[in-house]
This record gives sequence, C-alpha cells and structure tokens, in this order.
Amino acid sequence: LAVKHFSVEGQLEFRSILFVPRRAPFDMFEKKKKQNNIKLYVRRVFISDNCDDLCPEWLSFVKGIVDSEDLPLNISREMLQQNKILKVIKKNLVKKAIEMFQEIAENAEDYKKFYEQFGKNLKLGIHED
Repeated sequence: LAVKHFSVEGQLEFRSILFVPRRAPFDMFEKKKKQNNIKLYVRRVFISDNCDDLCPEWLSFVKGIVDSEDLPLNISREMLQQNKILKVIKKNLVKKAIEMFQEIAENAEDYKKFYEQFGKNLKLGIHED
C-alpha cells in the first residue's frame, strides 16, 4: 500500500525502508507469533530479525529494514536491550511511519483500505503511546 525510504544523519546515522502491506495478516494479534517485521543490519551485515526495541507493538504490521552505521558489529542481545541508539532509531521509525500514514491519508480510497485493515492497530497505538 505504501513504501517509505529514508536516511537519517546527524547524531547517529542509519538508512531504512518501511512498507505497509495491502492486507493485514490473519494472525496479527496472536500472542504466540513472534513479530519479526523489522530486520536490523549493521553496515550491511544482518544482526537480528526479532528486535523488539525497534518497533512498538501497535506498529507490528509495518515491515522494513534498518541499516545502522553506529552500532558495533559484535553487538549482543543484552547490549541491544540497553542501547540508547536503538531508542533514537525507534523514535525515528515511529515518526516516519506516521508520516507514511499521512501520505496514505491524502488519497481517500487508499486510506479507507488502510483503515479497514489496520484501524485496530491505530487505536491500540493511541492507547499505548
């Protein structure tokens, strides 16, 4: 339905691409299913696909890739959980996802499809954040 490609430079540097599918997955709200929608790369080397700190639960339908230049290559799971860089990346990803939703809202027909599929997630985001 929508794609957003961007790069952030400044205090930290990363590139990302986010994608909103046309249809919601049938098991989107299942607790047992692990959410591996955003994959983390460091300098084009795959690190993790189940990094919970990159995306809040209400954005679990957004798929994407994040490639950071500032994280060390030998980063462990414990370091990922306490890393300040990931908090900044998460904040930027949420901001860009909301920008992408606003771009979808410019076309009424696309926004209607989007809201039918992912309206529950948006309401969950209002409640959580």
